Amino acid sequence: MNVNDSDSPAEIVRAAVAAMEVERWSGVLPLVRPEAVQAFRDSYLPMLIDAETRQPRTAEEVKSEQPWIPLEVAAYYAAEEHTALTRGLPQMRAEWGVSSFSELESLPAAEFFARYLAAYSFPARMRAAMAVSPKPSTDAASYKAAAEAARRRWIVLGDVREGTRRAHVLFREMPGGESYDADTAEGHIQVTTLDLIDGRWWMRIDHTLLAQQGWTYTVAVDPE
Repeated sequence: MNVNDSDSPAEIVRAAVAAMEVERWSGVLPLVRPEAVQAFRDSYLPMLIDAETRQPRTAEEVKSEQPWIPLEVAAYYAAEEHTALTRGLPQMRAEWGVSSFSELESLPAAEFFARYLAAYSFPARMRAAMAVSPKPSTDAASYKAAAEAARRRWIVLGDVREGTRRAHVLFREMPGGESYDADTAEGHIQVTTLDLIDGRWWMRIDHTLLAQQGWTYTVAVDPE
């Protein structure tokens, strides 16, 4: 889908989700200002490098930071942290396509962001969760089915203008294989905000649609 300066905020987001649904991450890059992509890279890369050098805490260290919890609970948290670092970190590197996060320092900001989108897509998050699971699946078919089920699609509903330089685009997030019926669809509606700069609309990297973190929703819609 080509992007034009005259495209509405809703059309910009439709172009983004069309690229995201087929994991064509390069298709998202023209929708975000290069300055925003550079700023994201500069703030996120140090966190990745820090995660690579971090040592898991002991139960005593967790307890000292959270003295109100029992030592048994602190030991559980410490064990989970150890698992995340020893089993989750290699999976993270694999999703980024590197053997060390320091290799990302040489990448242009646009390539860094494209890899980020791939590494934190829903299938990638499913693979990461399974990597640290206490009962990881040994069935390749079940593993693939679970990853496919984690895919998402987004139905853009329209946009609401606020002032002259800001617009909020509403969209519904759905499991990838679920059909959409505008008259019967239920569940969560989300919103992402775009800015009008230099005569065209730009998406934000603000964890609403681009760079989502976790399994969160923005606005809940109660059934009638």
